Parts: sequence; structure tokens; C-alpha cells
Amino acid sequence: MRHSSIVFMKTLCLGLASAVALSACGTPVKPNPQPVSNHYDNYYGQPSTQSRDVFDYGGVVVNPSAPRTYVVKKGDTLWGIARKFLNTPWYWPEVWDKNQSIRNPHRIFPGDVLTLDYAQGGGNKLMPRIRIDRRGEGDPIASLTPYLIWPRVLDEATIKNSPYILASQDDHALITEGETIYVNNLRNSQPGTRCAIFHPNKPLHDTRTGQLLGYEVTYGGYSRVERIGNPATATVLDAKREIRKGDRLLLPVDETANLSGKVFHAPSFKVRGDIISLFDAEYISGNHMIAAINKGRRDRIEVGHTLGVYTQGKYVVDTVESCNSKTGAVCSQLPPEKVANLVVYKVTDRVSYGLIMDATREVKDGDKIGNP
Repeated sequence: MRHSSIVFMKTLCLGLASAVALSACGTPVKPNPQPVSNHYDNYYGQPSTQSRDVFDYGGVVVNPSAPRTYVVKKGDTLWGIARKFLNTPWYWPEVWDKNQSIRNPHRIFPGDVLTLDYAQGGGNKLMPRIRIDRRGEGDPIASLTPYLIWPRVLDEATIKNSPYILASQDDHALITEGETIYVNNLRNSQPGTRCAIFHPNKPLHDTRTGQLLGYEVTYGGYSRVERIGNPATATVLDAKREIRKGDRLLLPVDETANLSGKVFHAPSFKVRGDIISLFDAEYISGNHMIAAINKGRRDRIEVGHTLGVYTQGKYVVDTVESCNSKTGAVCSQLPPEKVANLVVYKVTDRVSYGLIMDATREVKDGDKIGNP
């Protein structure tokens, strides 16, 4: 579908180019059948060098308004704090003072004090460094967002063979927290087992090949098994979204996307992909919303990877070149522009999910994925 729309746009552009060129030049111009080539691969970012030398350009990486010290507050996120210090927050792991004997310094607590200073680097240059003074307590801050309701991808066989809600005790169309439900096909379970409830949403296809990558399912809540049988009896303990008859159950519960212990970082290899779905959005999305991409574990994508989101440049008529051309109207594509970052939090074999961060304009289904 996406490929067809791109071909259509190119064809439309060439048609428009002929019309515009005719009016601009005053002489007939033959359409140019040659495809428009893409010269913009470098615009989609390049792999991280994974070297501290990248910090030679302190003005580029360090936020000019970065505080000298910062006391972590409840409700902060690791990404938000990294943004206070760095223009490129995916380099956060590289600026930690590795001389400090602190276990897992990326687990930060409210009350911890962070200090920005500079240390001697290669070539007698000063490199930015973050030091941490452990004064906090309680639960660590979240990496991206305190709570994230997840979509995930399953294959058709997994969905077909999973337990499903036959009915609720009161036969409500929408099942709510506290209701008793009856579940068919529940196997390998015991009373007290907690199961996630999910709703099959839509198929996901690779926008470049058309290949079916799986089916997106949406988390609805979780239940506790009360009695084994067919149907089995369970109680809905929590309802985050609508729960209906026919919804499926998963074992075990995995109701949140958690980056605990996984700090965001840039890939060390080239990434080129597409957004294939926007969660809870028809066509456009924005900050702190979820996008699925057609790259996964087999493409070396991992939890914590920070990727760039790019919108493709539109096709335009070059009226000057069209007038000078002997072969036909000339159509050019404008360069792509980066519109957001995407931090990966869930990876399957062929699909990954990420949270949209730092969006400067809307993110659209079909936007391109590259290095940050």
C-alpha cells in the first residue's frame, strides 16, 4: 500500500511537471520516464562511533543551558534528565563517570544529586562527565514514562490457540474491574494464576515488501484464575481498557513496558526502516505515543536503542530545469527532515515498539526510521 502511494506520487508529480513546464516555457515538453533517484541516505543518520571522541564537540552534545547540579525529583524520567544535560540524550551512558564504584548508575532515585563537570579526554581535550551523589530513596525513576500500556505482536497460531473470554457472569457487553468471567481453552494453569487480557487489534505488514509480520494485540487488563475447568472461572482484577467477550488471555502477566536496567543508547550499525503502525492513533501521532517499526531482533534492534524518525521530502516540479530539459519535465524530491526520536522498549523477531520523544511536528504512519 505504501509502495503504491509512493509510485502514485511520482507519477502525479511527473504529470504535474509537464503541465507546469508547458505554462512556464510556452513550448511542449515530453514527460521524462526516468525514475527519481534518492540521494539522501546520509540524511537518515549514521551509526554511533561508540567513542568518547564524539564529545569533542561539546557545544553540540552538551545542552548550553545545562545545570551544574540537579536534584532528582519524583516524577522525573531518565530521558527528561538526560535532556537537561545533553542535546543528544542517547549519549547519556557515555558521559557517566565510570570511575565511580556505583552499581547500575542508570537507576536513579528521587533525591540523588547529579553534577556535570569535565574530565581530561583524548588529545588533551575536556570531555563532559556526569557524577552522581547517592542521596535518594524509594523507587527509582522511570526511564521514559511512569506507566506504559503496551501493544505487542503475536502470530496467528498463538492468538488462535490462546484462552478466550466466553462470557461474564452478568453478561455485560463491556466487562469491568471486579467482574467474574468464564474462560475457555485455559490450560496449564492453577487457581491464583494471573493472566493478562488482550484484544486482537490489526495485522501488521512490512510497508516495503507487503509481508505479514504478525498481529498487533492491545492490553486490556489482568485477571486471576479462581477455578479450573472448561470454562474456567476468573476475576478481572484490573481493567485498563475495554474488555469484551472474545478477548484473549496470556500467561504470564506482562502488563507494562519496562526499561529498568536498560539505558537508551544509539545503535552502532546503520538502521533503515519504516513506521508500520501508530498505537491509539489513526494516522498521526506525537510525543509519548507508541509506534511500531518493521525492524526487530533479527535486524539487531534491542531494548533501549534510540532511533531517528524522519519524514520524507515531497516531490516538486523543477520549473527551471523543465524549461531547459530536452527529454521532458523534471521532478525532484526534497530532502527528508528529522521530526522525532524513537526509544525502543519492546523487541520481537521482526517488529519493535518504541516511544516517540522530542517530536518537533506530527509523526505519521509510513515515516522513515534511521539513526538518531
